[in-house]
Amino acid sequence: MGSLGWKILPVLFGLAALAMADEAIQPLETISHQAREFLVAQHRHRAEPPQINLTALDPRLRLTKCGTALEAFLPGGAKTVGNTSIGVRCPGPQPWTVYQRATVRVFDQVVVASRFLSRGTLLSAADLRSERRELSVLSGGYETVPDALIGKQLRQALNAGTVIPPQIVKTPPAIRQGETVILAIQQGGMEITSSGIALSDAGLGERLRVRNQRSKRVIEGTAVGNHRVEVGR
Repeated sequence: MGSLGWKILPVLFGLAALAMADEAIQPLETISHQAREFLVAQHRHRAEPPQINLTALDPRLRLTKCGTALEAFLPGGAKTVGNTSIGVRCPGPQPWTVYQRATVRVFDQVVVASRFLSRGTLLSAADLRSERRELSVLSGGYETVPDALIGKQLRQALNAGTVIPPQIVKTPPAIRQGETVILAIQQGGMEITSSGIALSDAGLGERLRVRNQRSKRVIEGTAVGNHRVEVGR
């Protein structure tokens, strides 16, 4: 072998060693792929797929190639929308864990006010419409199904196009203050009824005070619907 051949051999051996070393290193793109697939799966039930932007991993990162399938997970406190972090780990004999930053934008149809709605409005289908919105910016919450809001009462006024979160609606009272109600008392296996005046609002299952119209006594009972208050419950 000539002198040139002896000079080339170390170079070839060096390249072979580098190739073998690269084969023992986990490709970073496989980690990012696992993180992306995990995020996509979290939103598979949505009509519109999420928009995912992963922050590139440090190219200097050298991890032992995992001999088993990588596992992605959501770290404690992390979210699946907005700015978040996804963990990817190797559960093999030489375990490691990497956290990759991501920005996830998710859009869906959410329920908004179709017109100006005053405080106390009992919501009907005509008061509601659906609009495409980015969910990660709706920190106050939202509803995607109008039926979940129909029949509820607004705690505050809303302008047209405002998203209606669950916490600003309530179930309207089954009994209102000043209404005439039926007082029902169970006694000796029999039910005795009389009429009374509700002294406060009450939802189903809530306690309220009622003034008996005949005796004028104030009695406490439970609202059970149909303008009926049961005493002793």
